[in-house]
Amino acid sequence: MFVHVRRGKCRAVVDFSHIECGAGSLLTIRPGQVHRFGPGSRWDANILLFRPQLLRASQDEERLQMPELIDALPGHLRLDRSTGRFLADTLARLEGECALDARQPLLNWLLQSELATLVTRLHIFNAVQQPSAGTSSDAPERFRLFKRLLDEKVHQWHHVSRYAQAMGCSEKTLTRICSAAVGVGAKAFIASRLALEAKRLLVHTEMPISAIAQRLGFDEATNFTKFFRSIEGCTPGGFRRQFAISS
Repeated sequence: MFVHVRRGKCRAVVDFSHIECGAGSLLTIRPGQVHRFGPGSRWDANILLFRPQLLRASQDEERLQMPELIDALPGHLRLDRSTGRFLADTLARLEGECALDARQPLLNWLLQSELATLVTRLHIFNAVQQPSAGTSSDAPERFRLFKRLLDEKVHQWHHVSRYAQAMGCSEKTLTRICSAAVGVGAKAFIASRLALEAKRLLVHTEMPISAIAQRLGFDEATNFTKFFRSIEGCTPGGFRRQFAISS
């Protein structure tokens, strides 16, 4: 989902990160991320919501796929006037094209084309603003595979060895791949992803802590509590209460 703030100010919370948004802000919210908008001045925004499948056009010959370009975008961008105008114009075209009386394949291709152009323009803008940040083309394919596996298996696999085995490499190799891509080892990366999933369940559901522990693949709730405390510095129950108060 793209959220383009046109007027006013607001505070967004995306996976427990607070983001101050003003006119020209663009939020990129990915599948699975939990978000909400806090109090602020009167504001309005355009929202573009689409399924990831819409970006998977027939471009197998291309080295860089559209979903990877989106992965390379930061969660929050402050657009300049030119890019903001381009985004607003594209959103207006997309709205009009969704109402066209056209056969489904043709309409899908048209929307894919518009969306791919928008994503590419945003990626170029981000690369110009942050040239040192690199692009997803710099990230090895095996790290992208690791991330996909982690999203799918985080509830079941907690150890580097399981991911390394699935990827056909050694634990040392996977740790080296992860460190090169994000600056932390595979073990720490898995732990942070598992902790994020735990925080989502603690704050945005009313599931008992024992049920959350079971859902996340822990044999005992006490083991889950020890893990969570080691990452967040508090118990799961304490985190749930703190966030409820801060909200």
